Amino acid sequence: MKRRRIYLPLAVLILSAAAYALGWSSLFTVSVIEIKGTNNYLPIEIIKGEKLARVEPRVVATRYQKFDWVKSVNVSRNWINGKVSITITERTPIAIYNNLAIDAQGKSFLLRDQNVANLPKIAAPTVDSAIIAAAFFREIPVEISSQVTLLKVHSGDTFIMEITSKKASLELRWGRNEENALKAKVYQALLLQPENSRLKRVDVSAPHAPIVK
Repeated sequence: MKRRRIYLPLAVLILSAAAYALGWSSLFTVSVIEIKGTNNYLPIEIIKGEKLARVEPRVVATRYQKFDWVKSVNVSRNWINGKVSITITERTPIAIYNNLAIDAQGKSFLLRDQNVANLPKIAAPTVDSAIIAAAFFREIPVEISSQVTLLKVHSGDTFIMEITSKKASLELRWGRNEENALKAKVYQALLLQPENSRLKRVDVSAPHAPIVK
């Protein structure tokens, strides 16, 4: 019983000393703030010299996750050197939909200083169909995709492309996401025929019986 009476105040003293060291003394303070994973500007609300114990990783992460282009945030504190590391994972754009970028999860965000030349511009009734269209766009040959100015989702699961090349502009009706290699071959063969030099529409939805206008 006497030992308990001795140990209890000692434990309280140790805990109090630890709490003071973490929260008030100059032993554990922020010496460096490092942001990794992005070149975009982010405000830094942590101050050098601030007590490390008062830097709550979840609170800091929540602040940065409010930015629409941020997918996830990891915040860590180094109790030895006082470094606070903030690692940002940006959303990866797969297409332009409703004048905003979307990622593979359908989250929309505003692009900042990123090249959108290789991103398809998609017209679709829903974000889910836009995601499907973006996946389809990556499957077609680059010789065709590089000339697509607008990819339309039509009747749920069929695709129409607006093509702009040095020679002309036309509408390419692709149909469903199937027989893509054959459709690409037929389309390119049709363009090589002299009588098709002024085409306005090509329909390869039935590749064995293509239609040109």
